[in-house]
Amino acid sequence: MASTHRVLAAIALAAVPFAVAAPAPATPVVNKVVVIGIDGTLWSEVSAADAPNLDRLAAEGTLARTSIAPHTTMSCVSWATALTGVWDTKHGIQDNGSTCNAAPFAQYPTVFTQVERERPALSTASIGTWDTIGMIARTGSPHADRVAVTQIDPTGAGICETTADSAATAEAVTAITDDGTDLLFTHLDQVDIVGHTLRGIWPQAYRDAISRADGLVGEIADAVDARAAAHPNERWTILVTTDHGHKPEGGHGGQSAYETASFVIARGPGFAAGAQNNGYTLADITPTVLDLLDVPAPTSLDGESMVTGGSGDPAAPVPNTPPVDSGITGSSSGSAQAAMVANPLCVLGSGSAGGSSER
Repeated sequence: MASTHRVLAAIALAAVPFAVAAPAPATPVVNKVVVIGIDGTLWSEVSAADAPNLDRLAAEGTLARTSIAPHTTMSCVSWATALTGVWDTKHGIQDNGSTCNAAPFAQYPTVFTQVERERPALSTASIGTWDTIGMIARTGSPHADRVAVTQIDPTGAGICETTADSAATAEAVTAITDDGTDLLFTHLDQVDIVGHTLRGIWPQAYRDAISRADGLVGEIADAVDARAAAHPNERWTILVTTDHGHKPEGGHGGQSAYETASFVIARGPGFAAGAQNNGYTLADITPTVLDLLDVPAPTSLDGESMVTGGSGDPAAPVPNTPPVDSGITGSSSGSAQAAMVANPLCVLGSGSAGGSSER
């Protein structure tokens, strides 16, 4: 009898389908963006310099080489455009002086404010060398969650641009590695400083500054790649751009091809590797960030998302800015010039935060 019960139980069990474990819900994909601004950098000189990290990002992503003419080729003007998505004809900033203030960002808020208003749970940070970048990032309500300026030490005194760039990079790497910041903008300044002070008399010094900045870009890119490998649900995009170029003799503010030359690199899942698309412009940085972070773009923007092609002409000619090789003087070893390259602001300027007013 017991045997019969066992047989019947077995038959009943066989008739019951085994419960299939439900698959674990997929971890949602999260987009994150790092924007690297390298002040006063000509791509033609990047190509002539030892810059393996910028070359790698361009090879792994899409490169644009464009002119920003007739836009004003001054740093506050251009970084305001990059961080708002509107050209100077709208935001009204015309220089690094009296018009470079917080007022224009009330009408044309920064990308930080736009992200924080629509998606306040996202983390945003501006970590850069120049104090004016900090001023821009602090405008609006709400503004960037974190704003750091490495050009000014806790005592209020200025520090070397090379040191400040390295400090900004270290903070940026931490923000990526430890915090997984959703939107990070960082600004490196030493290339522009050397452009003003040494490019005209020693072109190699300008290239050497590009090489040093390239090493810092490599640290940031490596941090992004390591973070992405450790967090497979995170999709990281790196955007790299500059605000203006430099004349062969150094300096900017005018409309020559050297001064208006700009570039954008876009490396990430939405961008073709090894491609060139000159339709990407400085004004497209903010719309692209908004698109990637799923934030609606205001209708007032001049730029357009680079994910969908940007706002410029893809077939626009590359700026005619041949590398400068003449006029090299002195030696790079044991000379006053070598000291200036090592610490350009400390040697050539006063050591204050206003060491280079031209930018």
